[in-house]
This record gives sequence, C-alpha cells and structure tokens, in this order.
Amino acid sequence: MRKFSVNIVLIYLLLLLPCLLVWGAEAQELPWPPPLKGAVNGTVTFTSDLLLKVPPDVAKMATQEGIPPFIVAKTAPTIDLAFHGNLPDAAINGTGWSAWGDICLASDGKVYSGTGDHGDDAGGKSHAYLYQWDPKTTILKQVVDLNAIVPREKGESTWSKLHARILEGADGNIYFSGTLNDGNTADQPRFKWSEAIPGGQIYQYNPKTGQASLYANLPAVHCTATTMMDLKRNIFWCNLETGPNGLWAFDMTAKKQLFKAPAGSVTFNRNFAMDRNGVVYYNGEDGIWKCDQAKQTITKTGMSLGVQSSGMRASTDQAKNGWIYGSTMGTNQLFRFNPDKEQVELLGLNFLKGDYVTVTVLSPDEKYVYFLTGAHGTAGETGTPVIQYNVATGQRKVIAFLKAAMETLYDYSPGGTYGVKISADGSTLYVNLNGNAADSIRPKGMTAGGFGLTAFMALHIPASERK
Repeated sequence: MRKFSVNIVLIYLLLLLPCLLVWGAEAQELPWPPPLKGAVNGTVTFTSDLLLKVPPDVAKMATQEGIPPFIVAKTAPTIDLAFHGNLPDAAINGTGWSAWGDICLASDGKVYSGTGDHGDDAGGKSHAYLYQWDPKTTILKQVVDLNAIVPREKGESTWSKLHARILEGADGNIYFSGTLNDGNTADQPRFKWSEAIPGGQIYQYNPKTGQASLYANLPAVHCTATTMMDLKRNIFWCNLETGPNGLWAFDMTAKKQLFKAPAGSVTFNRNFAMDRNGVVYYNGEDGIWKCDQAKQTITKTGMSLGVQSSGMRASTDQAKNGWIYGSTMGTNQLFRFNPDKEQVELLGLNFLKGDYVTVTVLSPDEKYVYFLTGAHGTAGETGTPVIQYNVATGQRKVIAFLKAAMETLYDYSPGGTYGVKISADGSTLYVNLNGNAADSIRPKGMTAGGFGLTAFMALHIPASERK
C-alpha cells in the first residue's frame, strides 16, 4: 500500500511539473508596469490639495537651527503622469527598472527619457529603452530598444542603463549612449565585446523616420555616464569611464575625435558644465578645472567648492549674466560660479539638511532654478519635493510634495530623479521619475526602496507661482 501511495504521488508531481514551470516563467515575466488607475492612453492628468501639504517630518525638520527657510506654493500644479510601458517583465533583480540619466527636451517640444532593468549585462540579458513624450497628445511611447540597434551574437554583453544625457544634435536628431550596471568595469573579462560593439557607442534616433542607428563608437572598452552637446559647434562631449577618467570631445559633423584629456584628469565624474564659448568645466584635483578643446588644453581654475565636497554634481546652462548654478556632491550646497571672473559662491544647503541633487535647470527667464532632492531613491523621506529657487532672493519654494498625492491616488511612490527639463515658456517641468509600486500592487520579491517602477511626469507650474 505504501509503495502504491508513493507511486501515485510521483505521478501527480510529474503531471504538475509543467504547470509549475509555466507558473515560474509567468512569475518572472509578470506584465509590467501595472495598470495606472484612470489612465487614458497610458496617462493620467490630476491635481490635488495633497500636493501642497507639508509632511509632518518636514515641518518638524524645518524648525531646526541652520535649516534654510522655505515656503509652499499657494496653488497646486496640474500633473500628467505615465509609467514607462511595454516592458518585458518586472525585473525583480534587486534594483529593477530604474532611470539614471538626464532627459532631452527637443526643439520640436517632444521630450526623450529612458529606463533600464539593471539586469544581467555581462550575460547579455539586460534591457534598456528610449521613450518619447508628446506634450500635444500627452502620450509616452517607447521608441527604441537600445540592444536591438546593433545585432548581437549569443552571450555578448547588453546595455542595462541609459545613464548619460539624452541629447539633441545640430541636425535635429536625438543622440544617446547605453551603459552597464557599472560602466567603470567594462574592461573586465566577464564582458564580451566584438568588432560590431567594441564598447560604448553613440546612437542616433531620427524623429522623422522613427529609426535608430549606430552613429559612432567611443574609444574601445569605454563607457560613459556623463555627456553634453555643444550645439553651436556640434561637438559631443563625454567622460570616458573604465580606468582613470578623462574628458573626450567628438566632432559630430566630421565624425572624428577632437580632444582626449589625460586619463585621470577627472576626479568626480558625474557632472561637468559648459560656458557660452564651449569651454568645459569639470571636477579635477583640488577644485574646478577647465578644458578648452580649441586650444587643446586643460588648466586648473582658481575656483573650488570646498575641501569637503567632491565638486559639482549638478549644473545649469550659463545665464546671460555669466553665472552657472548647481548643487555640490557630498555637502549638498547650492552654488553658483562665473567662469569669466573665476568667481564662486556657496548659496546654502539645497533643501532642509541638504540632500542629493543630480540635476538643476534654469528657467528661460533666468529667475529660478528648479530641482528635486533625494535622487537615489530617498526623495520620499521628505515628501518628494519639487523646489523652485529664486536666484535674486535666495527663497526656496516647494511647488509640490509629490509623494502623498501619488501614493494616495495612484499607488505610486516617487523616489527621486536624474532627469529634469523645463519648457521653452517656463510653464512645465518634465521629470523622469524613479519610484516603486505601493504595497497593494508590488509583486513579491520587489523591494520598496525607491526603484522598480519608473514614470514620466509633466508638471504644469501655475502662472501665479512663476511671477
């Protein structure tokens, strides 16, 4: 009897095995993102008084000594919100779907952003995608699969992130580059490169045809997480990772290298700024250095952001009066510097006790600098504030606290950003958000650490808050 029972159990297990295998595959290939409540063509448009409610922890912190004062907007903004869609699975791998680079506001008004799954890049199983937002239709659509642009052989490495800036070229095309979970490790034996893909590459997306193609290669076995376009001179700039870092300038018209700075000349490599003459300012040993490709030189300036700071983490375009505004790495201070005068000023903690800010944008009228804090998943700890800094008065105004409203209305917890742009008329902030799904819709195995579910937001700033 016992032998018969064991056989019956084995038979049942054999019959159930295909179902268990299918269930396991479905668990990994869980449709993602989850539905966005009330969305039309993938987008919801809303406003709420919750956007103006100061979180209790923030109110308490604001009373502490040394905290720069702030005010809150009187009128709530209207927000368009969409999840990055058409993804292959939920990427339950620790970090999961995440967005790490600055976005692009093209001359036609469309906005480009990206997301990647932080997946098995060395094994050729990771994913990264480029998206286009159309403000006229309020539709966010996936337009490029980065790993499909250049065909790969089995086992070749794949891109898992869009970390460098997405840029518009002088020809109106969109340029971008994929990278690995850690681009500094690209020379390790576990990565498989080829003649077709020798390392990082510059890709082109043509908005008129909808086609993406390879435009140029970076120097072999190098990736980049930091780029900039000099539109006036049609020069692509980047920081070359893998080993000691250094700047690289590439002529987009002639498709040739213009300048390669000495390896190791860049210290903190996540940001550099550019003046109106095309001179690049970057973090070098003991302060800010400048790179002039026309003169083929790098030189140390007389400017420093303090010995406790790693340097610039975010910087704006140069204002007409010569100032460039930004936020420091480590000390989380707002600053401004004038390249012409080699003058630098620290402007105080960016918000509350100071937080990680990766992108700052100057309004077209040059009255305000906009930014979000807590970029690396921690923005929710202070309510995910969107901040307007008045350059004339130093006043910090919170345009919106995003967290409570988005969690309450849409089961989404915004965790910070690496990508922000402002419309040509100064009325709309475009933000590529990291975040995580609320408990009610978050799959088993996915953490709530500010990553896993990325979204795109168009925040319409009331005219009364821009006077």
